[in-house]
Amino acid sequence: MLKSLATRPFLRAFYRRWWEARYGVKKSDVFLVSYPRSGNTWIRFMLLQARPGFTESDFQRINEIIPDMHGNLTWFQCRRTNLIKSHLTRWQPFRRVIYLVRDGRAATHSNWRYQRDEGRFHGSLEDFVSHPHWPSTWSEHVSGWAQAPETELVIRYEDVVSHPCEQLLRITTLLKWPLTRSRAEEIIANSTKEKMHALEKFQDIPLHRVGSHADVSLNSVFTGSVQHYFARTLNPVSEKFLQPALK
Repeated sequence: MLKSLATRPFLRAFYRRWWEARYGVKKSDVFLVSYPRSGNTWIRFMLLQARPGFTESDFQRINEIIPDMHGNLTWFQCRRTNLIKSHLTRWQPFRRVIYLVRDGRAATHSNWRYQRDEGRFHGSLEDFVSHPHWPSTWSEHVSGWAQAPETELVIRYEDVVSHPCEQLLRITTLLKWPLTRSRAEEIIANSTKEKMHALEKFQDIPLHRVGSHADVSLNSVFTGSVQHYFARTLNPVSEKFLQPALK
C-alpha cells in the first residue's frame, strides 16, 4: 500500500499531511535513514555530542534527544531535536533525509550475525540472503533512498570510517549545527566502540547494537549460492555503493 502511495503524488501528499499531523512531525525535521547495520547508531552517538548545548547527562537521554523510531514507540512525544533515526524504506512520507549507506554485503553479513546472536534467526547466511528480511532487501532500500528527492545528503559508511571528521562536519552543516573541526575530532575520539560500550555498561545506555567497523573478508563469505542470491537483488543504483575492491 505504501509503495502505491509513493507513486501517486496526490495520495502521497495526503498521506504525508495525515502522518505529520498524527506524529507532530515538522517540515524542518530530518530523518537519519539507513538499512540496518549500516552505522546509524554510531553516527547518532556522534551527533548527540555535536548537538548545540550538549552535556554529559545527555548520554542518558539519547532516545529523547535523537529518538529511534523502532526502539521507542513514543518517539514523537519526547524528542528534543529535529533529528530522528529510521530504517524504513522510501515509501515513508519523510520530507528531509540524510541517507547512510554501507556496502550491502557488509551490512547484510552484520545483520545476519546480529539477528542470529539475538536469537531472532537460526539459519545460515545463505538462508538469510535468499529470504529478505525487514525492512526490504538492501538493494531496494538503497535504490529507493539514494536518488529520492527527499534525500538531501548521502553518506557512505566507508567514508565515515576513513574520514570521520569530514563526514561529521557534512552532516552538522546540513543540520545547521555549529561545529568546529577540533570539537569534531574530540567527538570522534570519544566515539570508539570501546568507549561506547563502557558508557553502556556503567550508565545503562542502550548501545549494545554497535558492532565492529572491521569486517570479515567479504570476498570469502559472499561466494557461490550466497553471492548468487545477493547479486539477483542488485540494480544499477545499488551496485554503485558496493566497494570497488570487493566487486
